[in-house]
Amino acid sequence: MSKNKIYDYVVVLKNPKLYLIQNTGWLLSILSLIILFVNAFMYPDSWLLYLCIFIVLVLLISNLMDRKKKKEIRFKPVLITAGIGLIFLTKFEYPNLIILLAGLTEGFFLKKTEIGFTTNEIVIAKLWKEKITWDQLNNVIIKDDILTIDFKNNRLIQVPTDDTEDEEYDVDDDEFNVFCRNQLKMVNP
Repeated sequence: MSKNKIYDYVVVLKNPKLYLIQNTGWLLSILSLIILFVNAFMYPDSWLLYLCIFIVLVLLISNLMDRKKKKEIRFKPVLITAGIGLIFLTKFEYPNLIILLAGLTEGFFLKKTEIGFTTNEIVIAKLWKEKITWDQLNNVIIKDDILTIDFKNNRLIQVPTDDTEDEEYDVDDDEFNVFCRNQLKMVNP
């Protein structure tokens, strides 16, 4: 959310693409290792290539251990290391650039959507911020980790919230629902 604006409540939504992004990360990591190994057989005298393979393997093993511990997995270091190694140590080809680009853009795709609530408006932080005023709404509620925003024009948003423990975004559902009810009462007496 914006660093300049203070929100009464911030609701973080689950990223529905997380599974796809992680599987793509595993696939690209393994693909980059295969390409690195093939190039190591083609150019057996390149010690930098072996160093790159070693670093990528260590980073991948670290991701595997994090996965077993149910920690968040990031492929950015793996893909950037592999991409740079492939671009500078092997014959330049487009898959090498795609691997580097995937590593550089991972953070953008993993970013969770945040919705900020103030007494004046609701701001949905996407690529462009969408501002909603309270007078456009019939109801806003969080129940069973689902945020529901019901518009007067029959548009309905129902999205799962991210319930991971983060004290910065810890929202008590009952308190949040009371806040929303009060805002709606003010604009819809």
